[in-house]
Amino acid sequence: MNLIESFRIAWGAMMSHKLRSLLTMMGIIIGVGAVVGMLAIGEGYSAYIDAEFDELGVGTFYVNPQIDTQDDLEQETLRPQLTAADAEALMQPGRAPAVEFVVVELNDFGVVNAGGARYLFGIKGVTPSFFEVGDQSMGDGRVFTEEEERSSARVAVIGDLVAETLFGSIYDAVGRRINVNGVQFEVIGVSTAGQSQLAGAFGRFGDPGEQIYTPYSTARNRLFRNEVDTRVDVSSLTVKARDIESIDEAIHQVTLALRDEHRLTYQSNDFTVTNPAQLADQARVVTVGFSAFLGTIGGISLLVGGIGIMNIMLVSVTQRTSEIGLRKAVGARRSDILLQFLIEALVLCLSGGLLGIGLGYLFSFGGTTVLYNLSQDPNIRASVTLFSVVLATSISVAIGLFFGLFPALRAARLDPIAALRKE
Repeated sequence: MNLIESFRIAWGAMMSHKLRSLLTMMGIIIGVGAVVGMLAIGEGYSAYIDAEFDELGVGTFYVNPQIDTQDDLEQETLRPQLTAADAEALMQPGRAPAVEFVVVELNDFGVVNAGGARYLFGIKGVTPSFFEVGDQSMGDGRVFTEEEERSSARVAVIGDLVAETLFGSIYDAVGRRINVNGVQFEVIGVSTAGQSQLAGAFGRFGDPGEQIYTPYSTARNRLFRNEVDTRVDVSSLTVKARDIESIDEAIHQVTLALRDEHRLTYQSNDFTVTNPAQLADQARVVTVGFSAFLGTIGGISLLVGGIGIMNIMLVSVTQRTSEIGLRKAVGARRSDILLQFLIEALVLCLSGGLLGIGLGYLFSFGGTTVLYNLSQDPNIRASVTLFSVVLATSISVAIGLFFGLFPALRAARLDPIAALRKE
């Protein structure tokens, strides 16, 4: 008997008892659906986390002027310290070799107008390298230069929402003038950068579309000179490591260099270092835990389904004892009978697996809804991958072979004379 004929007989046996076959496959369907759905949700959430951290900047970390409360060292008299001079020190040759560049930021709010109504927008004084970190796409114009930074030029890059509010369109803003806290600026560019949902976790609040970006020196000397002092004249430093693999080394070098600059010996750090990758790892731990929970449910369902397959195949062997005896009497070998019943178990499991993959797609749609409700981000969605489909199919085949083997062996070992006598 060839394989095609064996599959045809197996399919006919399954279709002759549709309801019984469906109930038998139910455990396989639910188990495979849970596995596919679990992997889809995990893949979707991981992709979302990776995309969010890409927007923050791959290989970046942040230094803020806050006391490091994680240390148990004496800090009663310690005051926060972080300055633009610290950023210059970090870029000195040999001071922090794993660092590619450092961005200085000074953030506040300002009253803005363009000859009409006044609005309150976020003001970011930044060094030009700020526009090399994360998603910094430009809708029109350009960013300011190092020369404009050094000369405290009164130029500004504005967010797209600022441009639409003040001028009606992002394409009518470049070359126009705006007034920020009484200081006049020329608009040289419009930013269309997107908002990262994770930015707030690092104190980076505010929609980029509602921000006005000026050279750091301009913000410090012209806009916020009364709000800075000799110990703190920045809101944060964004440090870009030379590559993602060297970020831990860069953090170590920056910490040592700043402690040296601040003349700290036994004291705690008078600054904090935040690594976004650590938060990403924590988020992935939650995903793994959730996936393990769904995987346990899927595993139990698959076990129950496999037992159901074995049970129904044993029943089938009992019901078809005479048929088995007749086949052996006309020349069927043990291997033919074994293969026939293995194929029947395999067809049941594969059919259940295919239906389970369909159920997994439904689970993924439900997972997309759940993930959206948690994040309110339309870009996050569960994703069924080729790997999950292949895995589900492989699991179905393995269950069919494992749980179908005992009934198939039992059928193959039947004595043909005894089998023919049984009615």
